[in-house]
Amino acid sequence: MKNEIIQFGGTKLNFPKEVLDKYNYNILAGNYNFISDVDNLEIFIENKFNKKKSRNIYIFGKDATLLFNFPKLLEQFPAYQILFDSNSSLPEIQKNILKSKFGKPVNLDNGKELKKIIEFVMQSSIKQYGYKLDMSYVEIREQFRDKTVKKGNSHFEILGDFGQKMNQIVSWKMHPFGIEGNTTLTFTPEIKVVSGNVVLEFQVFLIDQATNRIIEVIKGSPEEFMNQKKLIINSTDTNKLVSVSLCASGGEGKLEIGQIHFRSYVSEESIMIQNGKRIIDYQRRNEELLYYFHPGDLKPPLSVYFSGYRSAEGFEGRGMMSRMGSPFILIADPRLEGGNFYIGSVELEEGIIDIINEKLKWLGFTNRELILSGLSMGTFAALYYSADLEPAAVIVGKPLTNIGLIAENERINRPEIWGTSLDMIMHFGNASNHNVANQLNDKFWTKFKNGKYQNTTFAIAYMKNDDYDGEAFYQIATYLRTLSPQPVLLYKGLIGRHNDNSVEINTWFIKQYRNILWDKFLRRIDYHL
Repeated sequence: MKNEIIQFGGTKLNFPKEVLDKYNYNILAGNYNFISDVDNLEIFIENKFNKKKSRNIYIFGKDATLLFNFPKLLEQFPAYQILFDSNSSLPEIQKNILKSKFGKPVNLDNGKELKKIIEFVMQSSIKQYGYKLDMSYVEIREQFRDKTVKKGNSHFEILGDFGQKMNQIVSWKMHPFGIEGNTTLTFTPEIKVVSGNVVLEFQVFLIDQATNRIIEVIKGSPEEFMNQKKLIINSTDTNKLVSVSLCASGGEGKLEIGQIHFRSYVSEESIMIQNGKRIIDYQRRNEELLYYFHPGDLKPPLSVYFSGYRSAEGFEGRGMMSRMGSPFILIADPRLEGGNFYIGSVELEEGIIDIINEKLKWLGFTNRELILSGLSMGTFAALYYSADLEPAAVIVGKPLTNIGLIAENERINRPEIWGTSLDMIMHFGNASNHNVANQLNDKFWTKFKNGKYQNTTFAIAYMKNDDYDGEAFYQIATYLRTLSPQPVLLYKGLIGRHNDNSVEINTWFIKQYRNILWDKFLRRIDYHL
């Protein structure tokens, strides 16, 4: 079923077929009565916005009643999906509402503005999509093979003389996902010149599926691709395969190369989805974390949800957090095969804290109006950063705190179940041994035990036979009890290993959100799994 573009008043827009293929366009009178609702739009039901309409685009002409009256209705429309006529003389309250909803001003009477409107509408329709080329796709040029060190599936290092002419040194085999017809992708490499004056160029090949013939080659520096100045565009109706080469020149030097990411292109300002952003770890191969902020109803709390293990590129939990009604941030970790526990350089970790504090300030909230949450891998981040942020509550399911222990358990407790845990050890310690494992365990506990947690509620659901980190809950509970009565600990244990009974864990997770939203913020939500 198509989403809709609903316009109230103003000039009728002449949308092209590409827009009408994705949306139904409905233009109504500027003074449309939402109570009598003669067109049965059901945008409001008993003066409350119908959440089933939250993916629509709303356009307000300069004669739209809601631009001058009924602010209580206007403030319920979804953020990022509002366009309004820039020629409107708005009361201050309407200006503030539209600003808080990130509404876009456009001149509906200027035909030249239609392109801008179409871009906005089409960007809103893009669904998150992406994949990565991991180490299994890599082929090293023969003359550099004895000078290459592979660090598991984390990254590899090449040391050598790359000459003065640009020559291919690495290639990535054709990927079966490729690029669909009439699609634009971004290409984001994790790469760093460690030493030397090496100059790099990536070449992305579009290949015909039927003939394996190269159709187009897109060339650019890592910076051009990372900054989305160079894009992978398939303007034909047929799908294409993709292959990648890395070329280098500049003499002696050392490179580090990690994962290669292909993602849906949204706009110059957005990553993965409209208004998705990123935090870049310039110390580690320009690796990224992704985040998305939604202002909700602008009322406390601000809820932060860290995605769990996720092999697909993109965000997790958008629908769930939207149903809470309040502002929220989604944070995703696209590194390695399915995430890397949201830690890295000081720069990266401070970036997470800064983003959360920035949104708290923008909303006018304090840390007493903050909830940190996550499931599985996301629990590490929620607990780890609680030491810095001292939130009102931390809500987690299947807690993981000892990254080193998780890796050590790969040998005996869960053989060959999650090899990514071994890559994490290699990623952070540049070696795979017990010393690095212990250092990673200590990294969490050193941070966590520095937190004050005054009046913080910890709600934790855990697996009693967890084969990833069987010590996490007991260590957390033991430490928090030493701080009693300041932090409150709520918990539930379920029989099973880490990946067992996720439905019950998730159900309890949502229940604790409901309880804490009511108990601390007097917010009642009717959301159940």
